[in-house]
Amino acid sequence: DCFIIMSIKLLDDNLINKIAAGEVIEKPASVVKELVENAIDAGATRIFVNVTHGGIDMIEVEDNGCGLAEDEVPLALQRHATSKISTADDLFNICTMGFRGEALPSIASVARVDIYSKKSQHDGVHVIVAGGQILEMGPFACPDGTRVVISDLFFNTPARKKFLKSPVSEGGHIHEFMTRLALSRPDISFTYQSEKKTYFKTPGKGNLLDTVVAIYGQDFASSLTPVEFTGDRYSISGLVSTPEISRVNRKNQIFFINHRSIKSPMLYRAVDEAYRGLLISREFPVVVLFITVPTEEVDVNVHPQKTEVRFKDEKTVFKMVCGVIRKELEEVEDKFTGEIKPGQPPLVAGFSSPSHVSKVPPYYEKFVQGLEPVFSGSNNRKTEWIPSPDKFESNMAINEPAPEEYRVIGQCLNSYIMVEINDELWLVDQHAAHERINYARFRENQISSQEPVQMLAIPLTMQIAAGKMQLLENNKQLLIDLGLDIDTIGPNTIALRAAPLMIQGKELEIINELLDLLEDDKAIDLKHETIAMMACKKAIKAGECLTMAEMEKIIKDLLAVEDFRNCPHGRPTMLCLSRQEIDRRFKRL
Repeated sequence: DCFIIMSIKLLDDNLINKIAAGEVIEKPASVVKELVENAIDAGATRIFVNVTHGGIDMIEVEDNGCGLAEDEVPLALQRHATSKISTADDLFNICTMGFRGEALPSIASVARVDIYSKKSQHDGVHVIVAGGQILEMGPFACPDGTRVVISDLFFNTPARKKFLKSPVSEGGHIHEFMTRLALSRPDISFTYQSEKKTYFKTPGKGNLLDTVVAIYGQDFASSLTPVEFTGDRYSISGLVSTPEISRVNRKNQIFFINHRSIKSPMLYRAVDEAYRGLLISREFPVVVLFITVPTEEVDVNVHPQKTEVRFKDEKTVFKMVCGVIRKELEEVEDKFTGEIKPGQPPLVAGFSSPSHVSKVPPYYEKFVQGLEPVFSGSNNRKTEWIPSPDKFESNMAINEPAPEEYRVIGQCLNSYIMVEINDELWLVDQHAAHERINYARFRENQISSQEPVQMLAIPLTMQIAAGKMQLLENNKQLLIDLGLDIDTIGPNTIALRAAPLMIQGKELEIINELLDLLEDDKAIDLKHETIAMMACKKAIKAGECLTMAEMEKIIKDLLAVEDFRNCPHGRPTMLCLSRQEIDRRFKRL
């Protein structure tokens, strides 16, 4: 082995800037983040963002903030030059979005930058910077505020540019960031454009609901309910979804600490706890929550990106978030269902959406009366499993023969069906079992092209975010394969003209969740996930009281499908206790 001994020396400024840029500027979305946060700190009330090719080719950010004077520009391009802090004590009382003085010099060191800026009562200035060096600077006529144009990002660091993702993926990160930032400041009007297409423009009137409508559409906003709490040290406000509305991931769970967008596992757990018993597994509520805490009780210096924070009193914040959301959900439930009746499970102890507790769904009544089979759709065929092609087998377990003889005993806790099979006692999760049955029928009909599709006499219209409109266009064939006939009738509006009969009554909810699946940048079997989601949405819920005939129908249909021991998402459909285990528990052995 050969060891090379080198003397210690100071790095030159150019290399220092590139190292700093590696921490601060990871991708085009990082550039947008730093520039827009600077615009907010400059007091802007209007911010315009335009990107090309996912921000790889060009990023433009324009604001009407305080601007820069000509003599301030060279200083702004130096590291650790900032107007936002001056003493060490200020680090524990951060009120601005940025404060390190690293953003602009880091960007300028790895890109070509044009800065147009004008401070009130001063002349405008235009500066051209490349690789951290000022190439040109002079007077320029422009309005008050700042306009920064970034081009050829990472031109002098090809290794980093090589690891950028596709323009679509990078553009998605920018869109997600801009959405979060626009929600964090309803008092600022944000306009976001990509490839000359306007994705949203918020009104900037200070109303969160108006901002949500501008970004996601009226249909999305109508599913949310406001929450608010003000205490001595902490306050919380925002919008949350009722248990009837859920998503397939946490992308629509957005938190702001003192108006700073952050990601916090602790806050995710608090939301999960608030909805515990109201949603089934793999369902996530929509949450847009603002939490205000004293600046000295939260540390935003955890990471240069400032997306992580550390609370001084995590337990108090956890209890506050969980309690405020839970209280609002109970109040909303009381408005619709009235006071809980004697003998009815309380909201906090439920297993699913309270609207389902102790109710018999209409289609069960029809089944009992012989008007319509519960699970086999309108074609009156018995649901049987037809083996799927290999491409559909990714989530299937090894087959096992179903028992031929069994006896349904009854229902436990309005959620589990008790079945005696041979020398075993089965507790069958009625939701997971019905989900597996739905999945099998839907997959069978997809393969055989026999799934009934219902033409809607009056098309269902729906407003969605502009970013998701492109997802619909890119996945048109998948929608057709699933039996969804969707037309675009406006910039942010679609019309559903036909849908599988199986998802009747859940069409718009399923489209929303399908878009979330498409938006997820993960290697998944999209067709399987979509059909599993549809099966889940149409399955009965825990907490629904069933008749003996209904329970027997569920068990019969469950045992007729493959992999009856697991739902399509992998959860077990049953818990089995052997005679030997029961005898051992009662100390008979």
